[in-house]
Amino acid sequence: MKKLFWLLTIGYAFLMTSCMSNGDPDPAATEKLKQNEAAVKKYITDNNLAVQQHSSGFYFQINNSNPSGRVPVVGDLSSINFVIKNLAGTIVDSSRVNQKIAYDYIFGAYNSVFNYPLSIMRVGDKGKFIFPQLQSNGDPVIIEIELLNTLTENENIDKYIATKYPQLSFTKTSTDLRFAITSANPSGESLTSGKKVSLKYTGKLLFEMRKVDANNKLYYDAQFDANTMDFTVGANLTIRGFEEGVARMKVGEKAVFIFPSNIGYSSGGSVNQTTGVYVIPPYASLQFEVEVVSVK
Repeated sequence: MKKLFWLLTIGYAFLMTSCMSNGDPDPAATEKLKQNEAAVKKYITDNNLAVQQHSSGFYFQINNSNPSGRVPVVGDLSSINFVIKNLAGTIVDSSRVNQKIAYDYIFGAYNSVFNYPLSIMRVGDKGKFIFPQLQSNGDPVIIEIELLNTLTENENIDKYIATKYPQLSFTKTSTDLRFAITSANPSGESLTSGKKVSLKYTGKLLFEMRKVDANNKLYYDAQFDANTMDFTVGANLTIRGFEEGVARMKVGEKAVFIFPSNIGYSSGGSVNQTTGVYVIPPYASLQFEVEVVSVK
């Protein structure tokens, strides 16, 4: 399962080129790709598929076209159904792992095999995409995919709040921060600039990312952090959305604040420096549940 997860988060264009360290073509890799191309063309002929070939090298067929559907834009949260198979028809992976029906990811945020199909799809489209090679010296792969929906960050934030917090009244600021007090303390000390406060917090994405546990099994989780911290108000040592949210609180209060990536980790995201894996993807909207414990 670990390899399958890796396949979903790497770039197809990179893998179509297999070279030796000195930049010269690897004869074995070149021959393998040639064999894969021949196998793909035979599959297309044997199954009488009316496919087109993309400039990147993969083949595709849009089965159910929706000309009026919305086109994904970089930074959109896109929801898809997918099945990945080999040419023999054996399922390698699908969006139904762990009973999940749809797979959500941020389109164009990082290298993902799904970027290629979605770049030529609209919401409501279904298609078949045949890749001669997705990993160095790998075999051909077929991806059947349906684009269910695609939302901008602010559209997704509004939908998330309406679904998850229908009972809360959020204030929206000029920076698009959404802020709601969940446990008020009107007599608590205000957090003015320079105050040092102790916080408890939990950070979550607004969608569940696929992750791999210690046993190499896939699971889904939105949480990326939960901890305590000492925080100096106005020091600008954290992301802008978090700074702005905390500054609106008082000692003893709890709050939820949700904000888009332009006041979060922007187009760079946040990467685990040890594993190289994104903890927070680029263009990710964030939610924080915060409690102000004390002030110094």
